[in-house]
Amino acid sequence: MDFNFGALEMLVTERLTDARQAAHRARLATLARSRRPALRVRVGETLIALGEWLRRGVVLAPQPS
Repeated sequence: MDFNFGALEMLVTERLTDARQAAHRARLATLARSRRPALRVRVGETLIALGEWLRRGVVLAPQPS
């Protein structure tokens, strides 16, 4: 059996190049996606903002009895 190592090397080089390009495109697509914070983070931030809004202008000193 006769192996043509030149042709084999060319095929391997092409496949490696294609695989590297595909990996690069996948990485760019992952970086391009906007990452939204988790639901629990958004709910927590909303609750904090709501608490600050409710406290606005209110003195948190104990009321005299």
